[in-house]
Amino acid sequence: MKLLTNFLKTQHPKKKFLYAITGGVYLGEMFVYIESDNSLNEHHFLSLPDMKIRTVSDDKFKFGLDNKIVDVVKKLPSDIYQTCKKQYFKNKTVVNSNS
Repeated sequence: MKLLTNFLKTQHPKKKFLYAITGGVYLGEMFVYIESDNSLNEHHFLSLPDMKIRTVSDDKFKFGLDNKIVDVVKKLPSDIYQTCKKQYFKNKTVVNSNS
């Protein structure tokens, strides 16, 4: 039964999802998942309300979920997600051009 329960669990992070950070350095921030870098085993988020890019390792993200430091809030409507995604890539371009 446990195997079936684990199989049916949704794997996070998922695109368009919003996550509340309830502990640690980013306490009080909301993370919008944008993309992952599988070669580095990292996930990239847009942090709200500050509109900063946050990078979290897969291990730390899973630890946060398991220990209620990261809470799944909801799937965002497409128009709101698209706005967040545009801001993320705009920020990423600015960071890369300053490097």
